[in-house]
Amino acid sequence: MDVKIEPSKLSGSIVAIPSKSYAHRILTACALADSSTTVLMNFSSNDIFSAIQALTAFGANINIEKDRVIVSPMEVISYLNANCGESGTMARFLLPVATALYDNGVITGEGSLLNRPFETLCDALEKNGCSFISKRLPVSFRGKTNPGSYLIRGDESSQYISGLLFALPLLNGDSEITLTTPLESSGYVDMTLHVLRMFGIEINWEHGVYKIKGGQKYKSPGIITVEGDWSNAAFWLAVGIEVTGLHSGSLQKDRLFLELKDSNEIDALDVPDLVPILSVVAASKINDTVIYNIKRLRYKESDRIESTVAMLLALGGKVTTYENKIIISGCGKLRGGTVDSTNDHRIVMSASIASCFCEQPVIIAGTHAVNKTYPDFFKAFNMLGGKAIVV
Repeated sequence: MDVKIEPSKLSGSIVAIPSKSYAHRILTACALADSSTTVLMNFSSNDIFSAIQALTAFGANINIEKDRVIVSPMEVISYLNANCGESGTMARFLLPVATALYDNGVITGEGSLLNRPFETLCDALEKNGCSFISKRLPVSFRGKTNPGSYLIRGDESSQYISGLLFALPLLNGDSEITLTTPLESSGYVDMTLHVLRMFGIEINWEHGVYKIKGGQKYKSPGIITVEGDWSNAAFWLAVGIEVTGLHSGSLQKDRLFLELKDSNEIDALDVPDLVPILSVVAASKINDTVIYNIKRLRYKESDRIESTVAMLLALGGKVTTYENKIIISGCGKLRGGTVDSTNDHRIVMSASIASCFCEQPVIIAGTHAVNKTYPDFFKAFNMLGGKAIVV
């Protein structure tokens, strides 16, 4: 589906959608818990449905209602074959969980997820008992992982660490995780630890090492609420829309958008998902903006460095690319033009917001990608005064 957007000014107020990052973590913990949990959230996206589909394959019973999801704990089945859709988060969370619970099985996915890296996580698991026929999706493993010492990079994907943090408390002995490189996107690991605490799991951080007691039990809190999503709220905040339902003290690092958007030097180390929309805001200024520590963006739904740069250039922006940074030369206005989404939801939403700074219409090819996290995005966009039509 292609969408044409006429330049317009957005205004008004909107309620934040629930945080996908928290929803993934909470749903995973619910499936591992000792009793049913009611998760309060009134929104679903393709990634949330992928999480539910994968956890159901693990033996969880999940019922979706209008404003809540009810999760009954998983029961280990005879053989595991779990499809995580296009959700890299769930695939990396559930692979360690699978090797903790099953003697063999398959974790697979769809679309761009099939090209995203898993070798580092597989290597850490393989050194502790299990073996892999393939270290790219579909990942097929044999043998359970054992408690012990896990060494893993901290600069490739924080999801690897989160996956291990979910799985290692389930083992029958103590374990520890040592990062061999500095941790990037640390806020996402903080969110994982927050959810684990809510479910009674204790993880200790000592001298740069995560210490995990084995034999722990996930204890359901009964009812839990998913907080609002700062990452998706950033698109609206970029053009002055009031977004309600956000927690100002959230562990989501993307809450920093409001202070980062006015900066001309942005460190994206802990906020990689904000780079596309921060780039659009930068292009609308009248001076240069440097966004650095972006190299991990090459392994998102798209090569998000290339797709962000291509979006800006297509709309008349000026940007220079380096290995680990981009410099955007803002000129106050963008021209408009045609943007290829590259099947990346954040490119779709960023290009849509860019239309507010354009002199001519913006046409976005492949807007179906927005369904990954925000299916009602264009409905909300038009409600706030936008002029987006399907062409």
